[in-house]
Amino acid sequence: MIGGMQALILAAGWATRMGDLARATPKHLLPIGSRCSLDFAVERLAAIDDMQQIHVITHDAFFPQFVDWAAAHELAPRLTLHNDQTTSEATKLGSIGDIKYFLDTAHPDDDLVIVLGDNVFDFDLRPLATRAVSNIVVGLYDVQSLELATRYGIVELDDADRIVSFVEKPPVPRSTLAATGIYGFPRANLADFDAYLNDGGSPDKFGSVMEWLHTRRTVLGQVFHGRWFDIGSPDEYERVNREFGGDPG
Repeated sequence: MIGGMQALILAAGWATRMGDLARATPKHLLPIGSRCSLDFAVERLAAIDDMQQIHVITHDAFFPQFVDWAAAHELAPRLTLHNDQTTSEATKLGSIGDIKYFLDTAHPDDDLVIVLGDNVFDFDLRPLATRAVSNIVVGLYDVQSLELATRYGIVELDDADRIVSFVEKPPVPRSTLAATGIYGFPRANLADFDAYLNDGGSPDKFGSVMEWLHTRRTVLGQVFHGRWFDIGSPDEYERVNREFGGDPG
């Protein structure tokens, strides 16, 4: 599949902050109206030109539920599931660990769009994907509040859309541009994940690799407009249902 693009949705978290809501069902499959967060992500990824395959990685405990979801999906032929073989919060690989697992086992030879699976959004990913053919790109969203900005990875851009600062959960944010958990990587830069880990980087948080990477590579920011939520708590899940529950997106 040389010359195309693939996508990876990270869905191997244990959602401990969701409490009872996510004990029997992964938060990525919790209902949002008639759909779930994965459905929104898959729909937007499938609209990208030259998108060859959409991969979803999860852990062993919930893998059968993801198999059922994928089998019933209208885009089933374009979906590939990966089981990272972990069985508990204590043994999880972390987001970067899961990316490494995917890269080491699937050996993709395409540009890659990576989406954290608890994102729910309604904007077009094609502008990010277009730029990701030749540059690392971080999807950004203006949360328009310095207070809210303390919860996210916060970015500053120069006049050429290059990221000049990336700080995870800054106590005093210098911007309200938040990283959305949507990233584009040219195939030539996929080896940067190994370099980051070999340099002692944490395998658990995606923001950490971006803090490390933007000082070593040109990393662009792509500001999205529309609606974006990160399902991290029961309150946020309730908000997403109010916004998207009756809307096909």
